[in-house]
Amino acid sequence: MAEMNDRFKDAFYSAVRINTDVNYKCLDDLISKKVITTYRDIADIEVLKKISKDQLGLRPDTVNKIKKLLDNYSDVKKSAVKYLKLAEANNIRIVSCLDIDYPYNWKVQSGMPKVFFTRGNYSLIHCLQYKGAAAVVGSRNPSRYSLYATDRICRELGEKGITIVSGMAYGIDRQAHLSSVDTDGGTVAILAGGVDNIYPPANKDVYDLICSRGLLISEMPPGQQPIRKYFPSRNRLIAGLSDCTLVMEAGAVSGTLHTASFAANQGKEVFVLPNSIYYENAMGGLKLLEDGGNILLGSHNVIDSISLSLMFKQMGVSSPKELSYQDDEFGKEPDITVLRELAKYNPEVLTDDDWKAILIDALTLKPLCADELCKMTMLPFYKISSLLTELELKGTVFQDKGKYSLTFV
Repeated sequence: MAEMNDRFKDAFYSAVRINTDVNYKCLDDLISKKVITTYRDIADIEVLKKISKDQLGLRPDTVNKIKKLLDNYSDVKKSAVKYLKLAEANNIRIVSCLDIDYPYNWKVQSGMPKVFFTRGNYSLIHCLQYKGAAAVVGSRNPSRYSLYATDRICRELGEKGITIVSGMAYGIDRQAHLSSVDTDGGTVAILAGGVDNIYPPANKDVYDLICSRGLLISEMPPGQQPIRKYFPSRNRLIAGLSDCTLVMEAGAVSGTLHTASFAANQGKEVFVLPNSIYYENAMGGLKLLEDGGNILLGSHNVIDSISLSLMFKQMGVSSPKELSYQDDEFGKEPDITVLRELAKYNPEVLTDDDWKAILIDALTLKPLCADELCKMTMLPFYKISSLLTELELKGTVFQDKGKYSLTFV
Protein backbone atom coordinates (compact mmCIF):
# COMPACT_ATOMS: atom_id res chain seq x y z
CA MET A 1 0.00 0.00 0.00
CA ALA A 2 1.72 3.09 -1.32
CA GLU A 3 0.23 5.45 1.24
CA MET A 4 1.94 3.61 4.12
CA ASN A 5 5.27 5.03 5.23
CA ASP A 6 7.98 2.99 6.91
CA ARG A 7 7.08 4.09 10.43
CA PHE A 8 3.50 2.98 9.97
CA LYS A 9 4.78 -0.39 8.72
CA ASP A 10 6.96 -0.61 11.85
CA ALA A 11 3.93 0.12 14.04
CA PHE A 12 1.89 -2.41 12.06
CA TYR A 13 4.52 -5.07 12.65
CA SER A 14 4.40 -4.34 16.40
CA ALA A 15 0.62 -4.67 16.31
CA VAL A 16 1.01 -8.02 14.51
CA ARG A 17 3.41 -9.24 17.25
CA ILE A 18 1.07 -8.28 20.07
CA ASN A 19 -2.30 -9.16 18.54
CA THR A 20 -1.70 -12.17 16.26
CA ASP A 21 0.09 -15.52 16.15
CA VAL A 22 2.49 -14.42 13.41
CA ASN A 23 5.98 -14.90 14.85
CA TYR A 24 9.67 -14.96 13.88
CA LYS A 25 9.28 -18.48 12.49
CA CYS A 26 6.56 -17.30 10.08
CA LEU A 27 8.64 -14.31 9.00
CA ASP A 28 11.70 -16.47 8.42
CA ASP A 29 9.62 -18.79 6.26
CA LEU A 30 8.26 -15.88 4.21
CA ILE A 31 11.66 -14.25 3.78
CA SER A 32 13.55 -17.48 3.02
CA LYS A 33 10.98 -18.34 0.30
CA LYS A 34 11.38 -14.76 -1.03
CA VAL A 35 7.68 -14.08 -0.61
CA ILE A 36 8.57 -10.88 1.26
CA THR A 37 11.79 -8.89 1.43
CA THR A 38 11.50 -7.52 4.99
CA TYR A 39 9.04 -7.68 7.87
CA ARG A 40 7.55 -4.36 6.64
CA ASP A 41 5.96 -6.12 3.67
CA ILE A 42 3.36 -7.82 5.88
CA ALA A 43 1.61 -4.45 6.21
CA ASP A 44 0.61 -4.74 2.52
CA ILE A 45 -2.82 -6.35 2.30
CA GLU A 46 -2.21 -7.41 -1.30
CA VAL A 47 0.86 -9.36 -0.21
CA LEU A 48 -1.18 -11.06 2.51
CA LYS A 49 -3.87 -12.02 0.00
CA LYS A 50 -1.22 -13.54 -2.25
CA ILE A 51 0.17 -15.57 0.65
CA SER A 52 -3.29 -16.79 1.67
CA LYS A 53 -3.76 -18.51 -1.71
CA ASP A 54 -1.23 -21.13 -0.51
CA GLN A 55 0.64 -21.55 -3.79
CA LEU A 56 4.09 -20.37 -2.68
CA GLY A 57 5.58 -23.48 -1.10
CA LEU A 58 5.19 -22.13 2.44
CA ARG A 59 4.67 -24.17 5.58
CA PRO A 60 0.93 -24.79 6.23
CA ASP A 61 1.29 -23.17 9.65
CA THR A 62 2.63 -19.98 8.06
CA VAL A 63 -0.25 -19.80 5.59
CA ASN A 64 -2.86 -20.39 8.33
CA LYS A 65 -1.42 -17.64 10.51
CA ILE A 66 -1.32 -15.18 7.62
CA LYS A 67 -4.96 -16.02 6.80
CA LYS A 68 -5.91 -15.16 10.40
CA LEU A 69 -3.96 -11.91 10.13
CA LEU A 70 -5.82 -11.11 6.94
CA ASP A 71 -9.16 -11.74 8.68
CA ASN A 72 -8.17 -9.31 11.45
CA TYR A 73 -6.37 -6.83 9.23
CA SER A 74 -8.57 -3.83 10.04
CA ASP A 75 -8.20 -4.34 13.81
CA VAL A 76 -4.43 -4.71 13.53
CA LYS A 77 -4.29 -1.56 11.42
CA LYS A 78 -6.30 0.33 14.06
CA SER A 79 -3.80 -0.78 16.72
CA ALA A 80 -0.94 0.47 14.56
CA VAL A 81 -2.63 3.85 14.18
CA LYS A 82 -3.11 3.99 17.97
CA TYR A 83 0.58 3.26 18.56
CA LEU A 84 1.60 6.03 16.17
CA LYS A 85 -0.71 8.54 17.87
CA LEU A 86 0.62 7.61 21.32
CA ALA A 87 4.19 7.86 20.05
CA GLU A 88 3.58 11.32 18.63
CA ALA A 89 1.78 12.54 21.77
CA ASN A 90 4.54 11.27 24.11
CA ASN A 91 7.63 12.12 22.04
CA ILE A 92 8.36 8.43 21.49
CA ARG A 93 10.77 7.38 18.76
CA ILE A 94 10.27 4.23 16.67
CA VAL A 95 13.48 2.45 15.67
CA SER A 96 13.82 -0.35 13.12
CA CYS A 97 16.53 -2.95 12.56
CA LEU A 98 16.68 -1.49 9.04
CA ASP A 99 17.75 1.93 10.40
CA ILE A 100 21.39 2.94 10.26
CA ASP A 101 21.41 3.83 13.97
CA TYR A 102 20.04 0.49 15.19
CA PRO A 103 22.18 -0.60 18.20
CA TYR A 104 25.32 -2.46 17.10
CA ASN A 105 25.18 -4.97 19.97
CA TRP A 106 21.69 -6.04 18.90
CA LYS A 107 22.58 -6.04 15.22
CA VAL A 108 25.21 -8.77 15.65
CA GLN A 109 22.97 -11.06 17.73
CA SER A 110 20.01 -13.19 16.75
CA GLY A 111 16.59 -12.80 18.33
CA MET A 112 16.82 -9.07 18.93
CA PRO A 113 13.78 -6.85 18.17
CA LYS A 114 13.09 -5.80 14.62
CA VAL A 115 11.23 -2.76 15.96
CA PHE A 116 11.52 -1.02 19.31
CA PHE A 117 10.40 2.22 20.93
CA THR A 118 12.41 4.79 22.85
CA ARG A 119 11.91 7.91 24.91
CA GLY A 120 14.69 10.27 25.98
CA ASN A 121 18.24 10.80 24.71
CA TYR A 122 18.79 8.38 21.82
CA SER A 123 22.35 9.61 21.31
CA LEU A 124 23.27 7.31 24.21
CA ILE A 125 23.00 4.45 21.72
CA HIS A 126 26.01 5.84 19.86
CA CYS A 127 27.95 6.08 23.16
CA LEU A 128 27.31 2.38 23.71
CA GLN A 129 29.13 1.46 20.54
CA TYR A 130 32.23 3.56 21.21
CA LYS A 131 32.44 3.64 25.02
CA GLY A 132 30.69 0.41 26.00
CA ALA A 133 27.89 -0.57 28.36
CA ALA A 134 27.45 -2.72 31.46
CA ALA A 135 24.19 -4.33 32.54
CA VAL A 136 23.70 -3.98 36.30
CA VAL A 137 21.02 -6.23 37.80
CA GLY A 138 20.05 -7.68 41.15
CA SER A 139 17.54 -8.15 43.92
CA ARG A 140 14.49 -5.96 44.46
CA ASN A 141 15.22 -6.18 48.20
CA PRO A 142 19.00 -5.82 48.39
CA SER A 143 21.26 -5.47 51.40
CA ARG A 144 22.93 -2.17 52.27
CA TYR A 145 26.24 -3.70 51.19
CA SER A 146 24.94 -4.47 47.68
CA LEU A 147 23.38 -1.03 47.33
CA TYR A 148 26.65 0.62 48.40
CA ALA A 149 28.67 -1.46 45.92
CA THR A 150 26.15 -0.74 43.15
CA ASP A 151 26.32 2.99 43.79
CA ARG A 152 30.10 3.12 43.86
CA ILE A 153 30.76 0.86 40.87
CA CYS A 154 28.09 2.48 38.67
CA ARG A 155 29.45 5.95 39.40
CA GLU A 156 33.01 4.86 38.63
CA LEU A 157 31.98 3.19 35.37
CA GLY A 158 29.83 6.14 34.38
CA GLU A 159 32.70 8.55 34.95
CA LYS A 160 34.69 6.51 32.40
CA GLY A 161 31.92 7.04 29.85
CA ILE A 162 30.47 3.53 30.22
CA THR A 163 26.68 3.41 30.02
CA ILE A 164 24.76 1.54 32.72
CA VAL A 165 21.85 -0.58 31.47
CA SER A 166 19.17 -1.94 33.80
CA GLY A 167 15.44 -2.62 34.07
CA MET A 168 14.10 0.17 36.33
CA ALA A 169 12.86 -2.30 38.95
CA TYR A 170 13.04 -1.71 42.71
CA GLY A 171 16.30 -2.24 44.55
CA ILE A 172 19.50 -2.74 42.55
CA ASP A 173 18.02 -1.52 39.24
CA ARG A 174 16.82 1.71 40.82
CA GLN A 175 20.18 2.38 42.47
CA ALA A 176 22.06 1.64 39.25
CA HIS A 177 20.04 4.22 37.34
CA LEU A 178 20.24 6.88 40.06
CA SER A 179 24.01 6.47 40.39
CA SER A 180 24.72 6.70 36.66
CA VAL A 181 22.11 9.01 35.16
CA ASP A 182 24.25 12.15 35.58
CA THR A 183 27.60 10.59 34.71
CA ASP A 184 29.35 10.83 31.33
CA GLY A 185 28.13 7.35 30.42
CA GLY A 186 24.52 7.92 31.40
CA THR A 187 21.90 5.24 31.84
CA VAL A 188 19.47 3.18 29.77
CA ALA A 189 16.35 1.53 31.19
CA ILE A 190 14.76 -1.33 29.27
CA LEU A 191 11.12 -1.81 30.19
CA ALA A 192 8.74 -4.77 29.97
CA GLY A 193 5.81 -2.54 29.02
CA GLY A 194 5.53 0.47 26.74
CA VAL A 195 7.97 3.35 27.33
CA ASP A 196 5.01 5.57 28.25
CA ASN A 197 4.12 3.20 31.09
CA ILE A 198 5.75 3.86 34.47
CA TYR A 199 6.39 0.53 36.16
CA PRO A 200 6.65 0.10 39.02
CA PRO A 201 4.64 3.28 39.73
CA ALA A 202 6.73 4.06 42.84
CA ASN A 203 9.74 4.58 40.55
CA LYS A 204 8.17 7.60 38.87
CA ASP A 205 11.04 9.80 40.08
CA VAL A 206 13.57 7.50 38.41
CA TYR A 207 11.42 7.32 35.27
CA ASP A 208 11.27 11.12 35.02
CA LEU A 209 15.04 11.42 35.51
CA ILE A 210 15.78 8.87 32.80
CA CYS A 211 13.20 10.42 30.49
CA SER A 212 14.93 13.81 30.70
CA ARG A 213 18.59 12.74 30.98
CA GLY A 214 18.84 9.09 29.96
CA LEU A 215 17.07 6.71 27.60
CA LEU A 216 14.03 4.44 27.96
CA ILE A 217 13.66 1.46 25.61
CA SER A 218 11.00 -1.19 25.04
CA GLU A 219 10.16 -3.63 22.28
CA MET A 220 6.55 -3.26 23.42
CA PRO A 221 4.48 -0.53 21.74
CA PRO A 222 3.17 2.57 23.55
CA GLY A 223 0.21 1.91 25.81
CA GLN A 224 1.17 -1.72 26.44
CA GLN A 225 0.99 -2.74 30.09
CA PRO A 226 3.85 -4.87 31.46
CA ILE A 227 2.75 -8.45 32.12
CA ARG A 228 4.66 -11.34 33.61
CA LYS A 229 5.54 -13.10 30.34
CA TYR A 230 7.27 -9.96 28.98
CA PHE A 231 9.94 -9.77 31.68
CA PRO A 232 12.21 -12.61 30.47
CA SER A 233 12.28 -10.96 27.04
CA ARG A 234 13.14 -7.65 28.72
CA ASN A 235 16.04 -9.36 30.53
CA ARG A 236 17.29 -10.78 27.23
CA LEU A 237 17.45 -7.27 25.78
CA ILE A 238 19.29 -5.88 28.83
CA ALA A 239 22.00 -8.50 28.43
CA GLY A 240 22.05 -8.07 24.66
CA LEU A 241 22.54 -4.30 24.69
CA SER A 242 25.45 -4.52 27.13
CA ASP A 243 29.04 -5.71 26.80
CA CYS A 244 29.03 -7.52 30.16
CA THR A 245 26.63 -8.13 33.04
CA LEU A 246 27.12 -7.33 36.74
CA VAL A 247 25.07 -9.37 39.21
CA MET A 248 25.04 -7.38 42.45
CA GLU A 249 22.79 -9.69 44.46
CA ALA A 250 20.49 -12.55 43.53
CA GLY A 251 18.54 -15.22 45.38
CA ALA A 252 18.44 -18.85 44.32
CA VAL A 253 15.29 -18.16 42.25
CA SER A 254 15.58 -14.80 40.56
CA GLY A 255 14.96 -13.03 37.26
CA THR A 256 18.49 -11.69 37.66
CA LEU A 257 19.77 -15.20 36.93
CA HIS A 258 17.90 -15.14 33.62
CA THR A 259 19.76 -11.99 32.62
CA ALA A 260 23.07 -13.59 33.59
CA SER A 261 22.19 -16.71 31.59
CA PHE A 262 21.32 -14.64 28.52
CA ALA A 263 24.63 -12.77 28.82
CA ALA A 264 26.65 -15.99 29.12
CA ASN A 265 24.86 -17.53 26.13
CA GLN A 266 25.67 -14.40 24.15
CA GLY A 267 29.37 -14.98 24.90
CA LYS A 268 29.67 -12.09 27.34
CA GLU A 269 31.36 -11.99 30.71
CA VAL A 270 29.27 -12.14 33.89
CA PHE A 271 30.64 -10.52 37.06
CA VAL A 272 29.22 -11.35 40.47
CA LEU A 273 29.59 -9.28 43.62
CA PRO A 274 30.79 -11.75 46.31
CA ASN A 275 28.65 -12.03 49.43
CA SER A 276 28.21 -14.11 52.57
CA ILE A 277 27.50 -17.81 52.13
CA TYR A 278 25.01 -17.49 54.99
CA TYR A 279 22.95 -14.79 53.28
CA GLU A 280 19.97 -16.40 51.53
CA ASN A 281 19.52 -13.54 49.08
CA ALA A 282 23.07 -14.12 47.77
CA MET A 283 22.67 -17.81 46.92
CA GLY A 284 21.95 -17.19 43.23
CA GLY A 285 25.05 -15.06 42.80
CA LEU A 286 27.24 -17.55 44.66
CA LYS A 287 25.94 -20.32 42.39
CA LEU A 288 26.97 -18.21 39.37
CA LEU A 289 30.47 -17.97 40.85
CA GLU A 290 30.52 -21.71 41.37
CA ASP A 291 29.54 -22.13 37.71
CA GLY A 292 32.44 -20.00 36.50
CA GLY A 293 31.27 -16.40 36.85
CA ASN A 294 33.87 -13.70 37.42
CA ILE A 295 34.30 -12.23 40.90
CA LEU A 296 33.50 -8.54 40.85
CA LEU A 297 36.34 -6.91 42.80
CA GLY A 298 35.80 -3.39 41.52
CA SER A 299 35.13 -1.26 38.47
CA HIS A 300 38.60 -2.02 37.05
CA ASN A 301 37.48 -5.61 36.27
CA VAL A 302 34.56 -4.31 34.26
CA ILE A 303 36.55 -1.60 32.47
CA ASP A 304 39.10 -4.20 31.30
CA SER A 305 36.33 -6.47 30.04
CA ILE A 306 34.53 -3.68 28.18
CA SER A 307 37.78 -2.39 26.66
CA LEU A 308 38.39 -5.85 25.27
CA SER A 309 34.84 -6.06 23.96
CA LEU A 310 35.17 -2.69 22.21
CA MET A 311 38.44 -3.76 20.64
CA PHE A 312 36.86 -6.90 19.26
CA LYS A 313 33.91 -4.95 17.86
CA GLN A 314 36.37 -2.89 15.86
CA MET A 315 37.87 -6.14 14.58
CA GLY A 316 34.46 -7.43 13.52
CA VAL A 317 34.00 -9.92 16.38
CA SER A 318 30.75 -9.60 18.30
CA SER A 319 32.15 -10.67 21.69
CA PRO A 320 35.51 -11.50 23.30
CA LYS A 321 34.66 -15.18 23.47
CA GLU A 322 33.72 -15.44 19.80
CA LEU A 323 36.74 -16.26 17.66
CA SER A 324 36.81 -14.95 14.12
CA TYR A 325 37.61 -17.47 11.40
CA GLN A 326 38.76 -16.89 7.87
CA ASP A 327 38.07 -19.28 5.00
CA ASP A 328 40.86 -20.44 2.74
CA GLU A 329 41.15 -23.25 0.19
CA PHE A 330 42.01 -25.77 2.91
CA GLY A 331 39.04 -24.97 5.15
CA LYS A 332 38.69 -22.63 8.12
CA GLU A 333 41.71 -21.19 9.81
CA PRO A 334 41.71 -19.06 12.98
CA ASP A 335 42.28 -15.33 12.54
CA ILE A 336 45.72 -15.02 14.14
CA THR A 337 45.21 -11.34 15.00
CA VAL A 338 42.20 -12.27 17.10
CA LEU A 339 44.07 -15.13 18.75
CA ARG A 340 47.00 -12.88 19.67
CA GLU A 341 44.67 -10.40 21.36
CA LEU A 342 42.81 -13.16 23.21
CA ALA A 343 46.15 -14.52 24.41
CA LYS A 344 46.90 -11.12 25.96
CA TYR A 345 43.56 -10.27 27.50
CA ASN A 346 41.39 -13.37 27.75
CA PRO A 347 43.66 -16.46 27.48
CA GLU A 348 41.29 -18.80 29.31
CA VAL A 349 38.97 -19.00 26.26
CA LEU A 350 41.71 -20.35 23.99
CA THR A 351 41.87 -24.06 23.13
CA ASP A 352 45.03 -26.12 22.63
CA ASP A 353 44.57 -25.75 18.87
CA ASP A 354 44.43 -21.97 19.29
CA TRP A 355 47.69 -22.00 21.27
CA LYS A 356 49.33 -24.17 18.64
CA ALA A 357 48.33 -21.62 15.99
CA ILE A 358 49.92 -18.89 18.12
CA LEU A 359 53.16 -20.91 18.49
CA ILE A 360 53.30 -21.58 14.77
CA ASP A 361 52.78 -17.88 14.10
CA ALA A 362 55.63 -16.99 16.48
CA LEU A 363 57.96 -19.49 14.80
CA THR A 364 57.38 -18.00 11.34
CA LEU A 365 59.66 -15.13 12.35
CA LYS A 366 62.63 -17.12 13.63
CA PRO A 367 63.55 -20.29 15.57
CA LEU A 368 62.79 -19.98 19.30
CA CYS A 369 63.52 -22.09 22.37
CA ALA A 370 60.80 -23.25 24.77
CA ASP A 371 61.75 -20.62 27.38
CA GLU A 372 61.36 -17.85 24.81
CA LEU A 373 57.94 -19.19 23.84
CA CYS A 374 56.96 -19.36 27.51
CA LYS A 375 57.89 -15.71 27.96
CA MET A 376 56.05 -14.70 24.80
CA THR A 377 52.80 -16.57 25.59
CA MET A 378 52.92 -16.45 29.42
CA LEU A 379 52.15 -20.17 29.42
CA PRO A 380 53.91 -22.47 31.92
CA PHE A 381 56.79 -24.60 30.64
CA TYR A 382 54.92 -27.91 30.97
CA LYS A 383 52.12 -26.57 28.75
CA ILE A 384 54.50 -25.22 26.09
CA SER A 385 56.46 -28.50 26.16
CA SER A 386 53.28 -30.54 25.66
CA LEU A 387 52.10 -28.37 22.76
CA LEU A 388 55.51 -28.44 21.06
CA THR A 389 55.69 -32.22 21.40
CA GLU A 390 52.31 -32.55 19.68
CA LEU A 391 53.47 -30.25 16.88
CA GLU A 392 56.68 -32.29 16.53
CA LEU A 393 54.77 -35.56 16.29
CA LYS A 394 52.54 -34.00 13.67
CA GLY A 395 55.60 -32.91 11.70
CA THR A 396 54.82 -29.20 11.91
CA VAL A 397 57.96 -28.24 13.86
CA PHE A 398 61.37 -29.73 14.54
CA GLN A 399 64.00 -29.11 17.21
CA ASP A 400 67.61 -28.26 16.43
CA LYS A 401 70.17 -27.23 19.06
CA GLY A 402 67.46 -26.47 21.62
CA LYS A 403 65.40 -24.24 19.31
CA TYR A 404 62.21 -25.00 17.49
CA SER A 405 61.64 -24.21 13.80
CA LEU A 406 58.81 -24.81 11.35
CA THR A 407 59.33 -27.73 9.01
CA PHE A 408 58.34 -25.42 6.16
CA VAL A 409 57.96 -21.64 5.88
